[in-house]
Amino acid sequence: MKLIVGLGNPGAEYIRTRHNIGRRLVEAIAAKEKVSLASKRSLKAAVASVRWSGETVHLAYPLTYMNLSGAPVGALVAHFGIQSLQDILIAVDDIALPFGKLRLRGEGSSGGHNGLVSIEENFGSRGYPRLRIGIGLRDSRAHSISAVPGEFLRDYVLSTFDPGEEKGMEKLLEKGTEACRLWALGPLTEVMSRVNARETD
Repeated sequence: MKLIVGLGNPGAEYIRTRHNIGRRLVEAIAAKEKVSLASKRSLKAAVASVRWSGETVHLAYPLTYMNLSGAPVGALVAHFGIQSLQDILIAVDDIALPFGKLRLRGEGSSGGHNGLVSIEENFGSRGYPRLRIGIGLRDSRAHSISAVPGEFLRDYVLSTFDPGEEKGMEKLLEKGTEACRLWALGPLTEVMSRVNARETD
């Protein structure tokens, strides 16, 4: 049994923002598998389940704001009886990666990401897999970071994707879906090699 959680913020104003790409990936997987994500108030999350080659995979995204992701992820783990943190995959935006790039890791630091910080605090551990999805700055914008870093980055991650990026979104979500499927069927080290190698081509 596996659990894939896509991070994001609730509310219509955030649906298509860069910070919500993790949630958007989970929604894309559910749409591809023709299952509906149902809101569960007790879990503070929307959930659905699929079967991939005999493996039960639960899909979810929190209904809380990003910086409160830890509580619903913890509730999902308890609800589904997930025994190991290695059976959880967190799909999350990453400003350090260029748009469209993916990185699968078995563990690691939060990198200052509020959603990952909250999850680490809830688990007391960094030892869970995460699929980082690139939303990185274009070179033309990079110089602005030094001016007011916190304010600029906050505004950037809460902005919507450019039209050109949206044109590439279907391909990105397809790559993300395949990466999630490969992860669910494991083993992790081999899947990391496959997913991350593709991103260097």
